Formats: sequence, C-alpha cells, structure tokens
Amino acid sequence: MSIKLIFGSLLLFIPFVSYAGGYDCLVERKFTAAEIYTAEEIKKGQFSVRVEEGLEGAFLSRCSYANSVGKVTCDRYKVDKVATGKYVKIKKFYVFESQFDVQLFLNMEFVENNGRGGISFGKCKVKAP
Repeated sequence: MSIKLIFGSLLLFIPFVSYAGGYDCLVERKFTAAEIYTAEEIKKGQFSVRVEEGLEGAFLSRCSYANSVGKVTCDRYKVDKVATGKYVKIKKFYVFESQFDVQLFLNMEFVENNGRGGISFGKCKVKAP
C-alpha cells in the first residue's frame, strides 16, 4: 500500500473541522436507468467529483466537459450532512436540495448517486490542503 493511499485513507476519517483539503475523484464507470456509458463517453465527458472539507464546512463539486465553453466546468454545492459509517468505514456527504450524495470508502473508491437515477463509480486522490 502506498504512503499516499495510507495518508489519504487516514485523512478520510479525521473530523472535517480540523482538516482543510479534499479529494479529486475520477469517474471510471457511469450509468443511468436508461444507459450504460461507454469508456469512450466517460473519457470524452471527463466526469469527476471533487470533495472539499474545511473550516467553512464541506462542499461537493460535480464536473464534466462542457462543449459550449470548450472546457471542464463544475457545479459546486454546500454539503448538508456528513456521516461516517460506524461499521463499514465509509464517509458520506449529502446534498439535500440537489438530492445527491457521495460515499468515500477507505480504499479511496467512491460512489456518487446523483439523485436522478444515475450512479458513478471511480477512484479518488488526495488533494493537498
């Protein structure tokens, strides 16, 4: 196990009020009730999730390539609730108004439930504080 993975895994469970930093999470698989995205569609869409934690609270950003501006853009949301799994060591971030959540696992994998029938999976990297 690499030092970066161990460090990132430990940071995942430090209370967020004492830590400023976050995670960059790259989508590797994505599907909805109607379709399964191909590897080519995922690469073209450049889908990702960013998790930020700090003294101001926690924030989630959902990012993808926007053809209209020719670059990756992100929508940023204030997290309403952060919960840590008692037995499974998952950290969950909930955004109620937009009806989506992100779950981070100890092995740095994540699941995003976008609240409209879409699910994304992938791996996260620690973003320096």
